[in-house]
Amino acid sequence: MPSILSHCKKNFKHIIPQIDTAMVISVCKLMENIMKRNEVTAVLKLFIFAVCWCVGGGYSEKDGVQYKKLFADYFKDKFKSMNFFKGKGSVFDFFIDFSSSNFEEWNKLSNNDIINTIDTSKSIQSYTIPTVETISAYYLMKQFIQINHCCLLVGQAGCGKTQITKGLLNEVCG
Repeated sequence: MPSILSHCKKNFKHIIPQIDTAMVISVCKLMENIMKRNEVTAVLKLFIFAVCWCVGGGYSEKDGVQYKKLFADYFKDKFKSMNFFKGKGSVFDFFIDFSSSNFEEWNKLSNNDIINTIDTSKSIQSYTIPTVETISAYYLMKQFIQINHCCLLVGQAGCGKTQITKGLLNEVCG
């Protein structure tokens, strides 16, 4: 992890400045909560997933540079010999399916049952469309909320941060 943090510090800019200690704590907290709730046999994969999201998840476009994409390319290349991230997608397109201990695409969690429950008679602000971005953000926020660890959504205006937060709060608070 030190080499990843060092590389990131030299080559990428978070949209909101981060300190290494906070990212390491987030990695540990995410792993802790997932391991409490799942039978984890692939601890290395879980660690890589947590580092990917807790370090790279805070990148976005800044000063006209797509740092999240640069991080995703770096991270995928760093772990290419392990063949974890299969396909053409970004490292942010994958989660760990604990039943198979493999990385799977987030869109596997989006299904027609969810989409069919959306009440389209309500305004669009009343629901969140399940996309790779909304499913992953929702999943990660929920993991942190379950252990009372703060999380921060970052991104450009209009990318869905408020909708994701509202949807999660509606689920948690009823």
